[in-house]
Amino acid sequence: MKKMMKLVAFALTVVFTFVALLSGCGSTQKNAANTESGQKQEASSVQTKQPVTLKYTYWGGPFEKPAMEKLIASFEAKYPNIKVQGQHIPADYEAKMSAMVAGNEAPDIGYVRDFMALDFAKQDKLYNIFDMLDKDTEISRKDFIEDLFLYWDKDKSYGMFTATEAYGLFYNKQALKDAGLSDLPTKMENALTWDQFVEIAKKLTIDQNGKNATQAGFDKTKIKQYGVRFDFNQGAYMPLVQSNGGDYVTDDKKFGLAQPEGLKVIQNMSDLITKYGVAPSPAEAKSLPSTAVSLTTRQAAIIMIGQWVLLDLAQSGIDYGVGVLPNMGKYVTSPGWGTIGIFKSTKYPKEAYQFWKWICDPANSIDVHKNGLWMPLMKKYYTDQNLVNQWAVNNPAHPQGYVDAILKPALTNLKQHPSSYVKNFPKIDAIVQPALERIYLGQETAEQAMKKIEPEVNKLIEGKYTK
Repeated sequence: MKKMMKLVAFALTVVFTFVALLSGCGSTQKNAANTESGQKQEASSVQTKQPVTLKYTYWGGPFEKPAMEKLIASFEAKYPNIKVQGQHIPADYEAKMSAMVAGNEAPDIGYVRDFMALDFAKQDKLYNIFDMLDKDTEISRKDFIEDLFLYWDKDKSYGMFTATEAYGLFYNKQALKDAGLSDLPTKMENALTWDQFVEIAKKLTIDQNGKNATQAGFDKTKIKQYGVRFDFNQGAYMPLVQSNGGDYVTDDKKFGLAQPEGLKVIQNMSDLITKYGVAPSPAEAKSLPSTAVSLTTRQAAIIMIGQWVLLDLAQSGIDYGVGVLPNMGKYVTSPGWGTIGIFKSTKYPKEAYQFWKWICDPANSIDVHKNGLWMPLMKKYYTDQNLVNQWAVNNPAHPQGYVDAILKPALTNLKQHPSSYVKNFPKIDAIVQPALERIYLGQETAEQAMKKIEPEVNKLIEGKYTK
């Protein structure tokens, strides 16, 4: 009996060993078969077996929220095991993001203002996107517009701008017709000089008595329709400063806005408010609706802003046009100043990268580009006419002239805002902004205000971030 049990035990051992060998061979064969395809896809595809949830934060107006929800839904349909919990933060985004990061509750991936992202990156709280992108076999750096990458050190980028979002002029066509004016130029080579721009703004500024700013008796204290409206931050003045050959901080670490190239632009913009009365001051702007709404209600005839405003304008139903910015030397346009960063605190970096990659590829979010919210990050959507036609031609968010006025300059004449490349920008800007407000309120000239703060600013200047 014992001999029989030993034989059975021996036989079972042989069988189990054989099965194990077969399983090992099968696994080896499977791994070998997947070596070529599986390893190549490691960085570019996520085959998540266990469901994961990514927290994704973003800002934006009422039309942006449903657009983003649709983008998230399309991603989840492609990757059903990756759920994206979108958190829309329409106001006080910077403060709330800072609180989340400080409280160890940062999202896995989310919008981050560029100056905040620089600090987070230096604190090792954001991934260097090149560590992931350079392993990707499906896309590479060269697929994107180079000037959209944001750096905090040599070859260290925390990502790109959320979208290109180039600046331009957007105007109420009926307002120009009523003033007897032609449409604004859409080609860079035909851009208005500053003096030409001022004259147009004068003719478009109407007081409560129906007089424009070129007519006798015009009352600039009682305006019904401003000729132009702009924001009071770097987005409005920096493209013109750069067009005039200036910068926020010079290469030799001087305060650029206190140099002649910067002073000229700041004074010109102040003159629109204080000298000619064709643009609202910071105090007057507070009583106006949003920039986009002021255009649709004809409280402003022209607005100087980034192209994201097209999302709202397309919904308004008004007849509007688009033109290039004034040119003060060499034409310049600027992108926005938000990025999408992947936080190192995430438990799912591969999945977060997959979502980042999905967002950055216009093929996955063409509706978000077509509706006017975003401009593509990939170069081929500017150079391949078939792809251009998919988002930038013959639709309510992209009126005639858009390709020349916004798309082409974004590809060839783009310069980043200083918050993206100036070290210590938040501290410097905290001194600059009050000075700008004094200038725009007519309390000081540009030279008086900027020269006054120059010594204090120079103490804070640490230079620029390099690629």
